[in-house]
Amino acid sequence: MRMIFLAALLLPAPALAQETRASAAAKLDKEFAASDANHDGFLSLAELQARMGKMKVAGGKTLPPAKAKQVAQLFLTRADTNKDKRVSEAESQAMMRAVFARYDVNGDGTVGGAEAAKARAAARAKVGVK
Repeated sequence: MRMIFLAALLLPAPALAQETRASAAAKLDKEFAASDANHDGFLSLAELQARMGKMKVAGGKTLPPAKAKQVAQLFLTRADTNKDKRVSEAESQAMMRAVFARYDVNGDGTVGGAEAAKARAAARAKVGVK
């Protein structure tokens, strides 16, 4: 669930056919820790951009640098609710919960196959990735 739902943001899309709120939160914790290069408990624009640049998208390719920068900025803009130019784990989790709720169309606490496919398509369209 890369950067949760391709940047939780992109407003992300679950990578698996079925994802629960709990499993999504656990994956986001791991992704956050891997992205926090300086281990200060926050994600800076530079850390987000570096992580987005390594993320695999359609066809196993990585995002081009300009697109990685765009996605990182979008994530920061949406997740940084206190506007301190960095994203805390709490801010990241809050965004993931909102995104998860958006994609859990039937409200059953999971994002199933059809919901995930719709979420992935929406995320790719949001950043112009096919």
